[in-house]
Amino acid sequence: MSFFSRTSFQPKRQFRFLVNFSQIADIDFMCTTAAKPSYKTGEGASHKILNHTFKFPGTVTWDDIKIDFIDAVEPNVGSKFYNMLVNSGYLQPTSFSNLLQGITKQSANAALGTVRILQLDGGVMGPAPGLDPGASQGISEGTSIIEEWTLNNAYIKDVGFGATLSYEQQGIVTVSTMITYDWASYNGQRQEYAGSATIA
Repeated sequence: MSFFSRTSFQPKRQFRFLVNFSQIADIDFMCTTAAKPSYKTGEGASHKILNHTFKFPGTVTWDDIKIDFIDAVEPNVGSKFYNMLVNSGYLQPTSFSNLLQGITKQSANAALGTVRILQLDGGVMGPAPGLDPGASQGISEGTSIIEEWTLNNAYIKDVGFGATLSYEQQGIVTVSTMITYDWASYNGQRQEYAGSATIA
């Protein structure tokens, strides 16, 4: 337990993260919450011998991930996700030819692009490179990516464009998304943060 007393000890922090979409620009810093990947191993076959039961694992299924964003006039997050739907192949049913158009897994994945959830270390708090030094973003050249999750074959399953509008409320409009994917890849090797909201 002595490691807790060392100043070099650094737990991973929930608020030190970014979510990056390769095909949707300028929304990395608009993300408010992002679930990390999780999976379940199904109950496979079992075999009984006398008074013992021996179990064997079934298939692995990765759970959908919920990611929420602040909506803004610019960047207009709601507009970006609606345009992603159109880029997936969705057409309004205004003609017979439009009725024949559909969304495929390939087109939906291509419109969303690669999705990565990046866990950052504590870093050196300060302005991001290229920004006004007086406007601290909590990201600096001393920041490293310590955990990277990549969602493979991902596409958007659900989008909510904000809660009910009301004259009685003064909150911020948010956009909620649910992302489904085939499997997640994990990289725990420390990487230098690129110093940009969009990480190639």
